Amino acid sequence: MPKRHRHTYKNSLSFLSCGMISVEEVRKQIPLLSEIVYADNAATTLKPKPVLDAMADYMQKCGANVERGSYRLAQQATDLWDGSRKSIAKILLNCRPEEMIFTKSTTEAINIAAASLERPLLDRISGKFSYDAPLVKWQRGDSVVSTVIEHHSNIMPWMRLCAKTGARFVMASPSKEGLLLPEHFEGVVDQQTRVVALQHASNCVGSVHNLKEIIKTIRVLNSKAIICVDGSQAVGHMPVNVKELGCDFYAFSGHKGPLGPQGTGGLYVKSDLLSHMEPLLVGGGAIADVTERDYKLRSDSLSKRFDAGTPNVAGMIGLGKAAEYVGEIGLKEIEERERSLAKSFIDQISGVKGVSIYGPNDMRDRCGVVSFNIEGWRCQDVSLTLDEKWKILTRAGHHCCLPAMRFFGLWDSFGGNVRASFAYYNTEEEVAKITQAIKKIAGG
Repeated sequence: MPKRHRHTYKNSLSFLSCGMISVEEVRKQIPLLSEIVYADNAATTLKPKPVLDAMADYMQKCGANVERGSYRLAQQATDLWDGSRKSIAKILLNCRPEEMIFTKSTTEAINIAAASLERPLLDRISGKFSYDAPLVKWQRGDSVVSTVIEHHSNIMPWMRLCAKTGARFVMASPSKEGLLLPEHFEGVVDQQTRVVALQHASNCVGSVHNLKEIIKTIRVLNSKAIICVDGSQAVGHMPVNVKELGCDFYAFSGHKGPLGPQGTGGLYVKSDLLSHMEPLLVGGGAIADVTERDYKLRSDSLSKRFDAGTPNVAGMIGLGKAAEYVGEIGLKEIEERERSLAKSFIDQISGVKGVSIYGPNDMRDRCGVVSFNIEGWRCQDVSLTLDEKWKILTRAGHHCCLPAMRFFGLWDSFGGNVRASFAYYNTEEEVAKITQAIKKIAGG
């Protein structure tokens, strides 16, 4: 890696200290919201102009690769890149930047975690090219625990890990409302459980789980189990503090709650695990030395061991700006507004004949996701009708949660459910429009 000279640049991703950004201001920065009612935010959010501007500024005014060159623009790009990691880690996760790996998605993040538990780290260790001690010494009778309401991305990597290691794959079940409780892991997690993979919030029924208490229970049942959290429906939607939660891995997407671009995300890793993790990819940018016989991974920043190859520089700079943007709005304010919109929607459609609503009854256990079905309608037909007649965009189907849809008995009857998911920029007027449209469908 080239030696960097000391240059000083004004970092466009420095932390914002202004007041809260109003809903009206956010909507002005997303022109598409004037043309449609967008209620598919659990899948991906629309991007405000400051996020797009940050990406365009990098590409137009800098454009250099990161961690490579010694010339001024290359160093400026690396400064922006490092500043982005700092913003994302601090605002979205409350962790140190060296504890967060950049990924392209939650899916990639969980796959990185699973792969690191399958194979030990290969590196030049104490002067010898050798394998480190594995993070998990898999034995006969070991298990990996997940839950039936997980997204496929928090099921399939663990199923594959079990198939390769011979471990048992076990699934815990939630309440009928779709809420995971500490007692649901009793009798499922035992001394042979090596990994517990669970979500922070549900993308199919909108439940938000008391993760801190669940993790405490898991630690009592097995203090050595590695806990991996899918935080894709939590990060950017609510305050998240990975240290207070006590998890080992926490995966998230940049294009959902944080209002960042697609192809971005991250993985928090507890420090004592990170130093022993095998990167999914090795190559340029991840190394300190390569000889004819071996290589030595970089140790100046352990999270950068996972940055092999040319990364998504513009995307991560956009996510850094997005993190600051939601930080300026206020993550607690975002959480309260999204929950308020969800409550208003539930209150308005709960009395409509033929409409069934899924998820927790207590709004304290909900996020901005509301899923429902209409008697006599396949869920996809409801969503298509909302779009074709009223330009209302919702999601319909299994939401990459087929085990959950079968658990709730919705797959055969409706093909899943219709999901309206709200973001900070949605309004009460939009909630009323969706409600009126549903009433017309149900009454027809």
